[in-house]
Amino acid sequence: MTETGGAKPRTDGDYVAWNEEMVRRYDIERYYVESHPLVRWLERRRLRVLGQLAGVRPGERLLEVGCGAGHVLAGFPQARRTGIDLSSTMLEWARRRLGAAVPLCRGLADGLPFPEGAFDVVLCTEVLEHTPDPGAVLRELMRVAGPRGRVVVSIPNENRIDAAKHALARVPLLRRALRVVAAEENEWHLHRMDMPFLRRISAGVAAIERVRALPAAPLPLRYAALLRPE
Repeated sequence: MTETGGAKPRTDGDYVAWNEEMVRRYDIERYYVESHPLVRWLERRRLRVLGQLAGVRPGERLLEVGCGAGHVLAGFPQARRTGIDLSSTMLEWARRRLGAAVPLCRGLADGLPFPEGAFDVVLCTEVLEHTPDPGAVLRELMRVAGPRGRVVVSIPNENRIDAAKHALARVPLLRRALRVVAAEENEWHLHRMDMPFLRRISAGVAAIERVRALPAAPLPLRYAALLRPE
């Protein structure tokens, strides 16, 4: 799939400001605490699958690109963790969650301030759709992971999510319980993601070694994938 129809930030400065506004508008802390129990169950399953694909061993160097408020990094205490995010607000939340021992820095995902092969495992979950150039981001993920590194990404399956929203919205009880808006488009997404999109930007850059549909293959609302250097 391709970009959404919404206006895109035109410069890096516009993008930084726009992203910070989205962070304020879509409070990730409230999402984890106040979402419907079904949504929170789906998120817990996503985190479990990410851990299974990453297979992080004690002492390995782990980077999360787009670390947000630190919810994912918190699940890997066995690793030597590093986080990077564009949002200063997110990094403040992550610092409170992870403590001073985890290095955190601010930066763009398509220009990571780390040398080639600096990490054993790189995570980038629910981030590519928010970036102006997902292909450039993926190249950076593979670069800092190096020839022996493992990269794990997750993306929304936009068309299936939209279909699920429309189906739920037709049932008043479910619509109210899950707070579904059928026509809602995620304004924080600059691209409509799916597996063909991920395969296109991976071509010549990374081999997709494993893919997991979430919550399960019959209902692939999201995908998580393990990538290796090609």
